[in-house]
Amino acid sequence: MFIGHFAVGMAAKRVAPRASLPVLLAAPQVLDILFPILVAAGVEKVAIVPGLTAVSPLDLQDIGWSHSLVTSIAWSILFALGYLAITRQRREAVVLGACVASHWVLDWVTHLPDMPLYPGGPRVGLGLWTSLPGCLAVELGMFAIGVWLYAGATRARDRVGSIGWWALVVTLLGMYLGAVFGPPPPDARALVIFAFGAWILLAWGWWVSRHREHG
Repeated sequence: MFIGHFAVGMAAKRVAPRASLPVLLAAPQVLDILFPILVAAGVEKVAIVPGLTAVSPLDLQDIGWSHSLVTSIAWSILFALGYLAITRQRREAVVLGACVASHWVLDWVTHLPDMPLYPGGPRVGLGLWTSLPGCLAVELGMFAIGVWLYAGATRARDRVGSIGWWALVVTLLGMYLGAVFGPPPPDARALVIFAFGAWILLAWGWWVSRHREHG
């Protein structure tokens, strides 16, 4: 799951109107933001196995601290409390916490049985990644709905708000299709570097949000 997570954040604008776009994009990706940090630190382990599934070559050997059910709930609570402490926006804090928790649910649907219930515990997964048509239908469908809901909940203040927003949408779609149909990363180190580089998407979202408004 990649753009499906971003789709959740975009769609959440309808129910969390005061939350900015970069925060909406970040919340459903908190687990994946933590993942490369923990891999780089040697806490979690991943290997690249081309052809492992129809969609992803990632052999997620140990992701218990970033992606287990128990820790994902903890991360969602921490994110919500942190947002609440900074903004005092209770509604938005609850919605954003739910967005963080949604990551585990979506990954449980798509992944092989590699999603731990708790660090070192049993691992589960429904394996949608084994079906390329199924995964494309689910993620692209979610992305289309998320884009539609965010675009309907906001309006551009100027050309930057319009062009910048649609350029971000196209970039996310291109990254997703490139990840699915392009060559896999050569190794785990390259994957981590790419993951860190993708943080620029949050800066892009911040820039876009300055040129769009709710309504």
